[in-house]
Amino acid sequence: MNIASLLAACCFATTILAAEIAPTTVICEPTTLIVATPFNVTTPATRKGDINGWKAAIGEWFVSDSVLTGNELAEDHHHTSCTYAITATDMIFTEEFRLGAAEFIAFGCRDNVPPNNHLARTYINKMGIWIQHMSVIGKTTKSTKVSQNKTAFDPNPWHQIRIEMSGDHYRAQVNDQVVEGHNPRFADEKGLAVLIVKGQGGQFRNVTLWQGKPKK
Repeated sequence: MNIASLLAACCFATTILAAEIAPTTVICEPTTLIVATPFNVTTPATRKGDINGWKAAIGEWFVSDSVLTGNELAEDHHHTSCTYAITATDMIFTEEFRLGAAEFIAFGCRDNVPPNNHLARTYINKMGIWIQHMSVIGKTTKSTKVSQNKTAFDPNPWHQIRIEMSGDHYRAQVNDQVVEGHNPRFADEKGLAVLIVKGQGGQFRNVTLWQGKPKK
């Protein structure tokens, strides 16, 4: 193995080990790692297919340089989505994201009732963060904003996010900015985790999902 290959292997191993370290949390204690995805396998533009263990559902997704990028397609008449099947009630979602030219990015979860109805989302754009609870799916989707933090974000650098869902309590933290709220819908069992981009060029890396339990 040459030096470049050895360094790349060491870097990958370090990323995996770091991802498997339980995150520091506030309301939900991590118990079991569901998945840690470094997006280290280069993948060409994909629609409706596997992408590093996740599923490109709507829009176009590709992986390059350990970064997952989502692009909305005009013919879809819908923002992008990339999903991962889970079984969890209390959970933690961590990752890094970059808005770039995207109108917004979002981190969603859907319930375990076929066809996996919408449950909750955290939205981020250049003007702030907000969370909402949701129900049903498709043209009948219903959503209500629960809480909002109007802190501006630079779209160009990478930002860190940690989402905790414990019972009816939902807490999202982007860098040092927090938004949280309560709704009975948040306590329902989750069946899908979802990455979302509205527009072009929203990016994600180092995604982890954890099962959790309420902190005492």
